[in-house]
Amino acid sequence: MPLDRRLFQSRVAISAYFVLHGFSAGTWISRIPAEQERLGLSAAVLGVVLLGNMAGALLAGLTGGGTVSRFGSRHVTRLATMGGFLTLALLGLSGSAASLFLGLALFGFLQGTLNLAMNTQAAALEARYERPIFSSFHALWSAGALSGALSGAGLAGVGLSPPLHFALVGALGIAAAAYAGNYLLAASVSPGRRMFVWPRGSLLALGLLGFCAAISDGSIASWSGVYLRSLGAPESVAALGFAVHQSVMFFGRWGGDFLVSRFGAVNVVRWGALLGGLGLAFAVLTHTVWGIFVGIVCMGGGMATVFPLMFAASSRTAGLPPALSMASTATMSTLGGLVGPVLLGAVAEVGTVRSSFAVAALLAGAVSYLAPSLAHYQVAQTHPARQALDRD
Repeated sequence: MPLDRRLFQSRVAISAYFVLHGFSAGTWISRIPAEQERLGLSAAVLGVVLLGNMAGALLAGLTGGGTVSRFGSRHVTRLATMGGFLTLALLGLSGSAASLFLGLALFGFLQGTLNLAMNTQAAALEARYERPIFSSFHALWSAGALSGALSGAGLAGVGLSPPLHFALVGALGIAAAAYAGNYLLAASVSPGRRMFVWPRGSLLALGLLGFCAAISDGSIASWSGVYLRSLGAPESVAALGFAVHQSVMFFGRWGGDFLVSRFGAVNVVRWGALLGGLGLAFAVLTHTVWGIFVGIVCMGGGMATVFPLMFAASSRTAGLPPALSMASTATMSTLGGLVGPVLLGAVAEVGTVRSSFAVAALLAGAVSYLAPSLAHYQVAQTHPARQALDRD
């Protein structure tokens, strides 16, 4: 169908929020070592402090869906983004482990709420386009995260302190979010009292898919560097694992919409997750540095569309506002992200890091098995998200 200029502007605006979300996350991650040094935190204390971010994200999963449904995704997207960048600026002023933990909890809460709000916007816009465009937004998130991490590394290299870095990024992010909000879609509000919907039926299957994917795909971020170092790879090579993963994932998500329109969501996730699982199995069997990078590439490309399609399919759950249904499955995937490092770490402690990657490969197989839970994702069909799409 022909698309008018306002619709294109809305797509650019929503894309900007995905980039901003990823950029702020990448910015923080890039300066974690500097913050640890600035506050003199031990590795054990830092591990506890970093749980604040996950705690905030879990709280957002329990309350964010109801907040977005009640106040509308347009307003929540704009305010959560601005609040997130303000919180990022304040993180650099933390004077103790306790204050940093609380700041990260607020940052994680706002980031998690924004995640639901901007994905609700994406679902609404995709309904107007009547063709798959969801994965492209998540590709831009990957680009934003990679850009934030690389720019953070560069600014750290020239000696810019975390407080100044966070303040600069925070100011620019707030300004960009305030402007882009003018072009977001207006969405209908649901004044109901429900803040969270426990996953059941199709939502439970989608949530399990996200849970398994978060552990399996998350193994790259958590353990690829450790695995590479255990095989004698220099630190500079080991650090490339996550960057390669995100780079391949960007291209996988950018081409994901074409693949979904051509082969369907179920087939794309089924065969993609199988590719990722086989890639990790190859890494485990070869037990070499180059074999691990083959596994990383397979996981980045094969699992690229899992989370975008999980959100997209959740938004089409009959009888529920998109934000509530997406919050239900997002919370399960967040739990997977919390459980994953602990589970794989326990496996590595009992056995080896090689064993933990074998578990991750099996969980990728579980994602492939759960792919039919995406069967009801049909972009051309009219659904509730399409009923309130015109901008104010």
